[in-house]
Amino acid sequence: MRLAFVLAIAAACGDNLAAHSDAHVDAKADAAPPDAFGVDTLFETGLCVDKACTQISAGIQTYTPRWALWADGATKQRWFQLPPNGTIDTTDMDHWVFPVGTKFWKEFDALDGSGNNVRVETRFIEHVANTGAESDWYYVPFQWNATEDDTTAVPNGASNADGTMHDIPSRVDCKTCHDDLQPTRILGFGAIQLDEVVGSGSGSGSGSDAGSGDIALADLIAAGTLSAPPAGSGSPYFPMQATGVTADALGYLHANCGHCHNPTSMIYGAQTKMSFRLEVATLDDTANTPTYLSAVNQTTNMIVNGHTIIVDPGMPDMSVMIDRFEATPGTPEHMPALATKVTDPTGDATLRAWITGL
Repeated sequence: MRLAFVLAIAAACGDNLAAHSDAHVDAKADAAPPDAFGVDTLFETGLCVDKACTQISAGIQTYTPRWALWADGATKQRWFQLPPNGTIDTTDMDHWVFPVGTKFWKEFDALDGSGNNVRVETRFIEHVANTGAESDWYYVPFQWNATEDDTTAVPNGASNADGTMHDIPSRVDCKTCHDDLQPTRILGFGAIQLDEVVGSGSGSGSGSDAGSGDIALADLIAAGTLSAPPAGSGSPYFPMQATGVTADALGYLHANCGHCHNPTSMIYGAQTKMSFRLEVATLDDTANTPTYLSAVNQTTNMIVNGHTIIVDPGMPDMSVMIDRFEATPGTPEHMPALATKVTDPTGDATLRAWITGL
């Protein structure tokens, strides 16, 4: 199955436009096999005390990453739970390793055809084993019913779910993104994403924006949750040299592109070597961040609209990054390759402003 993932994502994110469509279809057709850890409803995962999820179970905490992943305008709530006495291995601060038994959930609400905001899906990720196999991590999305009082597992995903534009990904799609950030697998929960987030430490509740009970990096340090906590007396533990639109652009690329474009990805090295994932060691030196080193004034093997420079300083309309970001969603040229049908207008404006100012 991993080969199908590699073919799909390499074509989607790399230089071979012609191969993209067929490879991606093959990956989506690669139905996930039965899983010993499978559950049929969200309630069975332990997130909620009732099937309608009107109350979150004790010991489960909320979080909001510093920079969010664009999801076609859907609003999201996020929760996590470590196993009893669980410690996150932070020996490598850029790649947290979670103990077996760690669980993550993410809920998506979107507008239906009548303009009503409806609860569409809640995704579930669990670290179920530590054998080094792909099956060590279990992924499954749950779709909410029309009355939002129960869910059903949809391992093959669903298009335009519940009358919205929101597509629920298949388990294969989940793995495609998450398995390209190893050994972590979790995309929005780490040192950089939780630093400078204001948390209260209380953590439990029905989900919220940062600052309303969400867990921050400082909270995890205070709780003794990290095996190798960073030095310092308080946030920011990893200050950025970049400010303003530069910081916004670096953060946006980190959250929306870095899980695919990073050295642990299966496509890295096989295609143009781009890395958009921030690293704690270079936050204080913007020019030496992976994004600047691998994209600014760097050529790509792909020619788009006659352009070859990934980020052409001062020239967004000559930059392949903008060409691909603004390409029609659903076409081989469009990036991100998965999980979006609508170009993010704020992200587009941010990237354009950053390139213009270089």
